Amino acid sequence: MTKISDDEKFKISLAFFIGCGLFTTQIAWSLYNTQVNQMLFVYLGSFALVGALMALDNIVGIAIQPIMGNVSDNTRTKYGRRIPYLIVGIPISAIFFALLGSINPYSDPFWLLMLWLVFFVSIMAFYRSQTLSLLGDFIVPIHRSKGNAIVNIMGGFGTGIAFILPAILGSVQLAFYIVSIMMIMSLIIILLTVKEKNAFSYKHIQQIEAEAGQKVKEKKEKPGLIESFKDIWNEEDKSTLFMLFAILALFIGYSGLEALFTIYAKEVLQLSVLQAPLILGILLLAFLIFALPSGILASKIGRRTTIKIGLVIVMGSLFVGFMFQTVLIISICFFIAGIGWALININTLVIIWQMAPSEKKIGTYTGIYLTFTYLAQILGPVLVGLLADLFGYNTLLLDAFFFFVIAFVLIWFVKRGEVELTEEQKLAKQKAIQELSVD
Repeated sequence: MTKISDDEKFKISLAFFIGCGLFTTQIAWSLYNTQVNQMLFVYLGSFALVGALMALDNIVGIAIQPIMGNVSDNTRTKYGRRIPYLIVGIPISAIFFALLGSINPYSDPFWLLMLWLVFFVSIMAFYRSQTLSLLGDFIVPIHRSKGNAIVNIMGGFGTGIAFILPAILGSVQLAFYIVSIMMIMSLIIILLTVKEKNAFSYKHIQQIEAEAGQKVKEKKEKPGLIESFKDIWNEEDKSTLFMLFAILALFIGYSGLEALFTIYAKEVLQLSVLQAPLILGILLLAFLIFALPSGILASKIGRRTTIKIGLVIVMGSLFVGFMFQTVLIISICFFIAGIGWALININTLVIIWQMAPSEKKIGTYTGIYLTFTYLAQILGPVLVGLLADLFGYNTLLLDAFFFFVIAFVLIWFVKRGEVELTEEQKLAKQKAIQELSVD
């Protein structure tokens, strides 16, 4: 990656405005996941069929998002290479989201629901990787963990709002309409505040292409998706490959736990359907509180070290929760696990960005990252669920624990992903690690 001056200041406001993009996707997906499944169940009456259709967004994401990330890497317009896709994608997805919310499952035909559903998930996949790539384009490498923390906090607030909005408004349909309006408003904020021509990576790319001039045009050097996968496979140390499989493993564990926990809470902890999600809310709360500190910590002691600490925290919390299966103990364990999840999740994508061979491939590598996370979201409930079926519902936390162990092993084979530091910064990092060890 190109070295950028480390004294460039981190702008929280810029990360916040970029985070409006993730806010739109998270609030929409969270409302979609909690409400569309109920609509589908009215038509189908089968958990299996509902689960299969609810996985459609992940399947479409795997098919479209890596391609669109690569396409945006090769885009050059006066608005930039990411923003044009948001200008098209957000309004259209907001329209189809509102149409989804207008469906009455007791009177409208099933085909109409599926039509709006397919259009919505396809358009969302059209622009999501570009939304995440914006952060990598604007924030210099040394500040990306902190920037990603701000963006994830925005996404977390979107999730929280989606959980409570229908209850506050007293209408699911109105909640869909309000979220659609919020999506449009977020786009307006992005357009007014985020000028992609000022992104350091975009300016750098344009400068290189301007200096190369006709040679670049003659060679037609465009970063290809297939070539990027080949580059990852052919790496000498395989760091990117190990990191991607570590991401796959830890997201399998997390998504499986998240998808099946309410069943576990009802069957094992004897909680009601209204009480069970509150424990997951405790994990989300801890994540939001510790997201920014985890980014700051990573800038001091390194991203891989921070992720390893996070994995140890999550594994320890899940194991203790399995050993002492009471509501109080598991609630405490989930809060602690939320801290660990913040240390992990905030730093995975920025490591992948750092492994990209140039700023030209930020979008492509974002799409590859999303491919592995979406694949995990498809496999997680299935694999963790199979283990729970084999060994009993009370083993759910231990089943998820197993996949975090796999991720922990894989992360030790990752040798790259850190920002290149000056000697002064290396000394500061060593001092921070020593202080952490003493504490």
